Amino acid sequence: MNKIELLINNYPVKIELTQGRIKPRVACLGPEGTYTEAARWELLGNYLDEMDAVFLPYNATVVQAVEAGDYDIGVVPVENAIEGDVVEVLRELNHTRRITILGETILGIQHMLIGWPGFEISEIHSHPQALAQCRTYLLNNYPQAKQEPSSSTTAAVELARNNKQIAAIAGRRAAQIYNVPILAEDIGDVKGNSTRFLMLGRGETKPTGQDSTALVFIVPESNRPGMLARCLTVLASYDINLTKIDSRPTGIMRQYAFWVTIDGHIENDTVKQGINDLETTYCSSLRILGSYRKAELPAGARDPGTINGQ
Repeated sequence: MNKIELLINNYPVKIELTQGRIKPRVACLGPEGTYTEAARWELLGNYLDEMDAVFLPYNATVVQAVEAGDYDIGVVPVENAIEGDVVEVLRELNHTRRITILGETILGIQHMLIGWPGFEISEIHSHPQALAQCRTYLLNNYPQAKQEPSSSTTAAVELARNNKQIAAIAGRRAAQIYNVPILAEDIGDVKGNSTRFLMLGRGETKPTGQDSTALVFIVPESNRPGMLARCLTVLASYDINLTKIDSRPTGIMRQYAFWVTIDGHIENDTVKQGINDLETTYCSSLRILGSYRKAELPAGARDPGTINGQ
């Protein structure tokens, strides 16, 4: 199988291409002008000139297509600083078995209200996450307007371009691409908003000293008091720092999978030993979703030390 090596966040990542393919294929949410397209550029930059870059209509479709081998690389949003997890992406990642997380980037998000001045706005369209992130602004300024979800922020701008009673919430670049005026800038309810994006594919990474490892595990006796605490104590006993934890449905009522992100790379001895101990001691299943170079926060993103004035 053909492999290529790319520098992602200035560190090498090896990517396996689908058999018989020479030129990598990369997919992300479209159409042109989405925040995800900006994340794709942050991750892949000038490599895009040497790739077949395609837009797909949904984030879930991107994950499915990369898992199927139709594309070698996928870029998807996974977490927003205000609204939390992008559920459709986590749901699809739960079904993957061939792909892994190879990289991440974090983008600052500034939402614009995009539409035509001088017309009454009856509907406001955007991706559900963007609508939620501007909830207070919309209630205060457009309480009568109907809020309509779209497949992407840019798809909403396409609608607004052709209907002067529709406004869209999207980024500045989408307004520029479709030549629709910006009615209001930076309308998000919380300033310093950011979204984390993942680069998915088949391949491998090496430790950089600034890594994250994502894993998902199921504890068969999760109804026993303290079982989750015991699992986390195993990781703590190896001095492994936990940075994120979620529970996700498994399809069985009252059974949940725990999604955990930790500091360190799976090739680090302590991380490998800690995860092995966790798996053999408590888990009915455990899967590594990927080890990858940790992204830096963008300029202007909210620092945890300043939240609530602290």
